[in-house]
Amino acid sequence: MIVVAGGLGAGKTTVLNHLLRHSADTRIGVIVNDFGDIDVDGLLVAGQADMLFSAAGGCLCCATDDGMIADFVKRLTAPRAGIDVIVLEASGVAEPAVLVHKVLGSVGKRARFGGMVLLVDAEHTPSDACDAGGELERHLALADLVVVTKADRVDADRLEEVRAGVRRLVPGRPVTTARHGALDPSLLFELRHEESRQLTLGDIHAGEHAHLHTPYRTVAWRQSAPLHPRRLAEVLGGGLPEAFRIKGFVTIDVPGATSRWTVHRVGRHVRVTPGAPSRSRGSELVLIGPDLDGSAYDALAGVVQQPGEEPDLDDLMGLERFVPADLRRAPGA
Repeated sequence: MIVVAGGLGAGKTTVLNHLLRHSADTRIGVIVNDFGDIDVDGLLVAGQADMLFSAAGGCLCCATDDGMIADFVKRLTAPRAGIDVIVLEASGVAEPAVLVHKVLGSVGKRARFGGMVLLVDAEHTPSDACDAGGELERHLALADLVVVTKADRVDADRLEEVRAGVRRLVPGRPVTTARHGALDPSLLFELRHEESRQLTLGDIHAGEHAHLHTPYRTVAWRQSAPLHPRRLAEVLGGGLPEAFRIKGFVTIDVPGATSRWTVHRVGRHVRVTPGAPSRSRGSELVLIGPDLDGSAYDALAGVVQQPGEEPDLDDLMGLERFVPADLRRAPGA
């Protein structure tokens, strides 16, 4: 479940409509929250979403009925609905901290939180909004991905000014831009029948001259040797902040523990589960982010288990903290 937030007029509905139009065979369920009594945003989205729930006449983050979001999510995740992804478009006056808290308490067992995407309007964001201590900084601190919208309406200097301001407030946070609301869906969720867009190290160096509107870069990394679980946990937990998403399958070599694991990170939200559907015996990771470069390979090389190292169950504990509680080993097992 993904939350799309941003100020009034930041382009949330435009971005959402673009995601819906370019979702391939992926079925998207939408929750639209319009602050006004007339559900304008819901009407704009209707007909494109595979399933739509609308809440008008107030802000969901202020609603006294905390069960409203949970009810929407329950109905969207019912097996008969056949929904692959849920996108919640927040009201333009929503308080992100409260809204994310409510979403986290509403996802249930059939869904998981996929992060908050915060839109920043390049055309109308005041220059002083990027000063430390303001409302924008508070909102940016909660974002897993920042999208500077309306890049088609401003010149390159203004666009870079806003991007630089965002980076000053949240250094290391993934930041990308959108023209006409065009944000590639595969940056946010898995697309059915998605074509591979993986780049090699040489591709990255060759693309260093890319324009500001380049949406993102993808790095594919494979390793035949097992990975060190503690160092892998350190990377997943906070390393490579320029990678908005990390996904794939890894192999570790700890006596008495599962050797194959599935890892998934969206922003700062990490989920690791024992077992992996891949038949490969090695590790395969895909990293996605707007500012990835060759340093990603160096960081990943550091998680490879070195000759003579013998990681144990204590090293595994760092990785297991990202495993859902119902899938963790029993104490002492």
